[in-house]
Amino acid sequence: MISKVKKLDAEFKKYHIVHREIIDGKFREYGLGCGQPPILKYLSDNEDATQKEIADYFNISQPAVAKSLKKMEESGLIIRFENKNDSRCHKLKLTKKGKEIKKFADDYFLNVDNVTYQGFTEDEIELLSSFVKRMNDNLTTFRKEDNNV
Repeated sequence: MISKVKKLDAEFKKYHIVHREIIDGKFREYGLGCGQPPILKYLSDNEDATQKEIADYFNISQPAVAKSLKKMEESGLIIRFENKNDSRCHKLKLTKKGKEIKKFADDYFLNVDNVTYQGFTEDEIELLSSFVKRMNDNLTTFRKEDNNV
């Protein structure tokens, strides 16, 4: 069983690398890093969000979010504006260009998903999803038990 698990792990790693190369390559053409399209989607769904809300949602550090937001602002994808309730933090909003890039990203991710799952039945996708969810649940439990939260 160990050799089968190692083979499966290798396939997951290979999938992750190829998927990321495809996404990174396409979005690099637009001056975006791999973490920025999900931020565009979040801002589209959560208008007037703050940097802290983004960091909390994606479970990443505020300095990492700040770096991405700075690049996005310099590229004209987002604007910051004063938070009337708290002058210490700014609200964020997509610009017209940001909305256009977000729409492109949605379409591109859908295309990549269609290619990825080409030839799979809905039942197979559901089964695969249940397996991956179980793996994630197992790892989440292990992390908590191992005090590596």
